Amino acid sequence: MSDSFDSPSDAQNWLVVFTTYNPAEAHIIAGRLQSAGFHPWVHQEPGGSALGITVGLLGEMRVLVLEQEYEAAQHLLEESVADEGDAEDDDDEDDDYDDDDIE
Repeated sequence: MSDSFDSPSDAQNWLVVFTTYNPAEAHIIAGRLQSAGFHPWVHQEPGGSALGITVGLLGEMRVLVLEQEYEAAQHLLEESVADEGDAEDDDDEDDDYDDDDIE
């Protein structure tokens, strides 16, 4: 998943900004970063992806960004987590009603 980089060998310093064992989650995070103008790369050890392993070191999915983008990408992801937490709190408030409120 990249615009101008075909592989991490095109740039020397890549840093891991997110780690998961869920391929869909890794690609969603990478998509979020890409839509914000970053150049993410989703990586899994070749043996793990070839064998379909989803646990342990071979199953680990890493989202990497260029070293110069690392701090901004990390900040964006931290903001996203904070915003999701606020949205969940708002949803909980809407669910607090009594049967008397419904007529």
